[in-house]
Amino acid sequence: MATATQTNLDQSAGPEIRGTCSVIFCFDVGQAIDLNRATEILSRSSELPSPQREQLQLRRRAPRSFSFDPAPVRFLQSCSSEAKAGFQLATRSETTLYDFGGASVVFTIPISGRLGSLIALANTLAEDQSLLKLARSQLQGILPSLEPAIARSRLVDLVEDYVAFQFDQFGEAGDNLENLLRENRSLMAQILRGDTSKLSVQEIDEALSSRISYSESDAAILDFAAGFVIGPDASDLLDLIEFANVELLEMRHLDEALDDALEEVYPILSRPGRGRAATRRLRRVAMLQADAAILFEGVNNAIKLVGDHFLARFYRRMTDRLHHPEWDSSVLRKLGVLESIYQKLNDQQATRRMEVLEWIIIILIAVSIVLPFLPFYQH
Repeated sequence: MATATQTNLDQSAGPEIRGTCSVIFCFDVGQAIDLNRATEILSRSSELPSPQREQLQLRRRAPRSFSFDPAPVRFLQSCSSEAKAGFQLATRSETTLYDFGGASVVFTIPISGRLGSLIALANTLAEDQSLLKLARSQLQGILPSLEPAIARSRLVDLVEDYVAFQFDQFGEAGDNLENLLRENRSLMAQILRGDTSKLSVQEIDEALSSRISYSESDAAILDFAAGFVIGPDASDLLDLIEFANVELLEMRHLDEALDDALEEVYPILSRPGRGRAATRRLRRVAMLQADAAILFEGVNNAIKLVGDHFLARFYRRMTDRLHHPEWDSSVLRKLGVLESIYQKLNDQQATRRMEVLEWIIIILIAVSIVLPFLPFYQH
């Protein structure tokens, strides 16, 4: 139904626009990545893409301490130029590696014309799986070379995607941005939701509810699957959108891993274990708990946002829209359950040790009482 309706769309609706559409795919490729080693591997080979270590590109005043920690590794890869709803895909994609094992692949589509032409593009990107397959194949092509730098290398099926529309031009010179946004609410909501049908007033309000601006000439409208960034020099905001989605992917992966861990260790409580078997079980639970806690801390501490108030507010708005707090709460709750299981197992083992010591003491006392009455002891 959406495809049939798509041919009746008014491509000339809305203001004149010019900018880029960034299609972001996020993956988990390992437990952790040694970014210095990855940079060395990429730099040493003439067949691999050249790496870059970049901090966030700040466009406003911000202290030098505001940065990724450590800086991610970025590199460009060639890809075939495909047509998407009348727009041409750029011939290079950008891959970014983060130290906590996350990776993103970003495809860029230059956009120009009228705002209405983006409905067909958004709808195509929402339904088309070809870019996702291309992103996965590009990672599969580069990961074997980077395996020495990746702890527990893997490429899980779980993926997170996001579409960011960035406009250097939105309307004609002299147009009031506030008026343009108000007049094109329905159109913008359709683009954010990737839907060709007319949306209800409630759905439009929901899609456009998360907005943030730094000045009168720029704005960002963030939804859960797509967003608008209006204004030039917006690379810092696009970097934060990309990172927030990688972080979401890692939280989803960690949540699933904790579910698996709890299913694995919970039955241990009902199984008696002694000696080395009990020690191995306790060590296994501790390892699962430590891996999850390290990943959680690594993801949440990968970026420092205390220096720039606007970027901090933007990032918080973005993470709220992606429901990060709910995922964090779920992960922390399951970490707490895992800690509780570990404590119970540890208490069980400690109780068994005490029981063994008590029996040893009882036996020694009994032996010391009986020995004086034995004939061979008297001699």
